[in-house]
Amino acid sequence: MSATSVIGFVNNSRSERNRRGMADLEAVLARHPELVRLDFDGLTRLRDIATDLARLRPALIVVNGGDGTVQGLLTELLEHRPLDPLPPIAILPRGMANMTAADCGLRRRGPGAVVRLLEAARSGLLDRFTVKRRVLRIEGLAEHGVQRGMFMGAAGITDAIHLCKSRIHAMGIKGEAAHFVTLAGLLWGLARGRRPPGMLEGAPVAMRFEDGEVREGRQLLLLATTLDRLVLASRPFWNALARPFRFTAIRCPAEGLVRRTLRVLYGGDWRDLPRDSYFSRGGARLELELEREITIDGQFYRPEPGRPLIVTAPDEVRFVRL
Repeated sequence: MSATSVIGFVNNSRSERNRRGMADLEAVLARHPELVRLDFDGLTRLRDIATDLARLRPALIVVNGGDGTVQGLLTELLEHRPLDPLPPIAILPRGMANMTAADCGLRRRGPGAVVRLLEAARSGLLDRFTVKRRVLRIEGLAEHGVQRGMFMGAAGITDAIHLCKSRIHAMGIKGEAAHFVTLAGLLWGLARGRRPPGMLEGAPVAMRFEDGEVREGRQLLLLATTLDRLVLASRPFWNALARPFRFTAIRCPAEGLVRRTLRVLYGGDWRDLPRDSYFSRGGARLELELEREITIDGQFYRPEPGRPLIVTAPDEVRFVRL
């Protein structure tokens, strides 16, 4: 990448840390005219920003925001294909949740991270810091059309996110600390035979994979992801066998969940867990029949009534991990 190459800087001015002030980043933007700022502020749609990126033809896209911003932009870029091929994407983690960035984004969120990124780009070293991740594609959502993202969850996953946003964030606890407090609180409640009202009750789900495997039953939680690590650096998936995405489902009720939590979250590729309660595998195509809402990278969606969700991961994107 030459010193004159254009870099698209997609800025979510409403994200958690950007609302506190952008002065440090604005100083970097002022010093580096190759950074072309495109503001996503609730008035400008991400589709319009994707169109602007197509006009700019940037050699690199920087996304300044959280998981929801990345998810929305990936949907526009991969569903409508304004840029082909898609340049590498660098995620500056300045949102409420930054799980995607923690796995495949910039390691720091301050102006120094942008300066180091520019130095690597000018030196032609970006490929050295590039990682590839597939992106989920989810069909069958009511009112929102096809969505892209790095993580999809349902049942107990959505319960935990609602609890974290409504109670833990209200206490001033944010980021990974909020994830830890939420998880610890839920496990402590389960160990005592208690759970928050209306939560962790599970949901009936039917699952059909591309190889014909079918599973049905009430699930405490389920998730599909293309990330290598999730919140708290956990890897709650195994038996993936290098398939396009990873999938895990835990039955409701699950045998010995509390005492097996560490093994579920941090065990190896093959885990000694009761298969009736703990199911994990890789997949290329999954049909899900469920009625409850799901989350895609922290955003909430409802399935189209009477229609299964179709989960695939057909595209691979380059991310800058620096």
